[in-house]
Amino acid sequence: IMSKTKKIKQKTTGFDIFYRVITVIMTVAMYPLFYYKNLLYFQIDHTSISNLINTFANKSELQITFDYISLAGLPKWLETIKPYIGEDTAIGADFFSNSLYRPVIVAIVLIAVALILGLVIIGFALFSNKVKVIAALSGSGLACTIASYISFTQFFAKPLINGEITLSQLFDVQNTIVNMVLNLAGDVTVFRLEGAFFSVLFLLLAVFIWSIAVVIVNKSEEKENEK
Repeated sequence: IMSKTKKIKQKTTGFDIFYRVITVIMTVAMYPLFYYKNLLYFQIDHTSISNLINTFANKSELQITFDYISLAGLPKWLETIKPYIGEDTAIGADFFSNSLYRPVIVAIVLIAVALILGLVIIGFALFSNKVKVIAALSGSGLACTIASYISFTQFFAKPLINGEITLSQLFDVQNTIVNMVLNLAGDVTVFRLEGAFFSVLFLLLAVFIWSIAVVIVNKSEEKENEK
């Protein structure tokens, strides 16, 4: 009788399938959202000296420059700004050796780990009923995402906004004149993560809460069955 009871418990129920389908949908949704939605927003407040330079260059005055950047539009955006800062910048080959970008690199690695864990979650949801494993994986991915946010915001964006990091330091341009122009161009007043990042964070949080709720329900059902 005991062996038969155990076999019945291991069978996949309709709720198990429902849980797995919802988990897969939420996890898969992270990837197109992360790729196509805006990932970054920045705003530069221009100085009067910057506008004077623009006047001599027969360009219009700019009080504020702002833009949204997505992963899908990143290559095009980099091509757009390349003529203004030259070829010899930290955006190129020196990106990984520039110490100012280390928090960004850490943030990229952590969000990449979270996205890889998302793929593992999809695999478990498709081929097993291991809710506890999915809860652990989604919790780990959520922790990586939060750590990525802290690394980017506290150790890169905040110093940039406070003026501890200048635009010339940021791009690490070798040309002295270009460096001077960048320093006089303006101040970065806003630099933040946008919807693409928070889509990953909230969806992993949703999978985690959803999985924990199912674990609690399963536990209560097991106790009732034992009684």
